[in-house]
Amino acid sequence: MWFNRAEVDRRLVGTFAIGAVPAAIAGALLFATAPLAALTRVIGVFLLVMVAWRRRRPHAARLDDKAYAAVGAASGFGSALVGSVGPMVAPFFLARGLLRGAYIGTEAAAAVVMHLTKLVVFGAAAVLTATSAATGLALAPASAAGAWAGKKIVDRLPAHVFVLLVEAGLIASGLLLAITGG
Repeated sequence: MWFNRAEVDRRLVGTFAIGAVPAAIAGALLFATAPLAALTRVIGVFLLVMVAWRRRRPHAARLDDKAYAAVGAASGFGSALVGSVGPMVAPFFLARGLLRGAYIGTEAAAAVVMHLTKLVVFGAAAVLTATSAATGLALAPASAAGAWAGKKIVDRLPAHVFVLLVEAGLIASGLLLAITGG
């Protein structure tokens, strides 16, 4: 998010957060009892359907600002249950016309809102341990270096190649989730 901060659609992130925050809280509270494998498979199928839908009707997934609160709610809830569902919102951010840094920064900012919410709830529910927090902090420098290098690469990609790469990632993720359940 930091490397793309100038391109973040802040209004869209705020609208997304209206749905994502309460849904992430609800999902985090249900985390321990959810049928995770089944939910993960549903998300995988959803990703595959969305890529096919975007290919057939490229502008159909474009939503107005208010509908992003619902997308945020679905994403926040699913994220709390199965980890991260960033690919689930990718078709909507692409359909919004966000490309390269704007896409990455806006999606990352929306994810930060959801993940911070989950951290608070998981911490309060004693699901987040000191060991898992330390592991996450230890990985932060590598993640930052990868994000910096990725920004340099993405800024050089033609827009259509960027979209194809994102969709290829969605197809790979969708197949993995649908077939293995996680």
